[in-house]
Amino acid sequence: MDANEIEVARGRAQAYRMLASVFFKELDEGQIASLREAELPSGQSAAMAEAAAEIRRAIRLAPPNVLSLLRIDYARIFLAAGVYEGDTAVPYESVFTSEDGLMMQEARDDVLEYYRAEGLEIEASLQTPEDHIAFELEFLALLCDRMAAALEANDGAEAVRLASVQREFAKSHVLNWAGALAKRVDNYAEEAFYPAFIRYAIAFVEDDVASLEELIG
Repeated sequence: MDANEIEVARGRAQAYRMLASVFFKELDEGQIASLREAELPSGQSAAMAEAAAEIRRAIRLAPPNVLSLLRIDYARIFLAAGVYEGDTAVPYESVFTSEDGLMMQEARDDVLEYYRAEGLEIEASLQTPEDHIAFELEFLALLCDRMAAALEANDGAEAVRLASVQREFAKSHVLNWAGALAKRVDNYAEEAFYPAFIRYAIAFVEDDVASLEELIG
């Protein structure tokens, strides 16, 4: 058992859950406070460090009504509130990978297979397609948790299997469309926070994939 590897896996899970929570719904006061006080991991890449610095500036230099401004921005960007024509930035993989830009297409079916293979079911009460970016990031968090548990149990084979699933899923079901989503976020955002945050998320996943590839060997 390598205590450092276990701690790293748990830290990655925590980071993925933070990313997922920001994309899933509008921020609340607690999240704003946490982001204002937290030091986001800067990783190994200049892109990640730069995006982390942009997030800090966007939150710490924000006006007193930042929560209202960001909630309005979230609705416009991710819920397409007030958007009546053109491409939207609704955060579902199918919208970005299907030929007609529709929800509930092949990408959704494929991520659902991944979830079910690992025993994960999305709560039906959420009424949200499974290829929402928040669910994809939460799935990676779950795999990190299980990897930490496998390392703690000295099950190296299972830890490597989970690392392989994480790498494969991140590349084929996050990084394959998050860049296109980021461009649309740039188009619709009026505040600096969400464009910086999605750049940070992409850089984090890229950094994580590089680490997993090293681990897998």
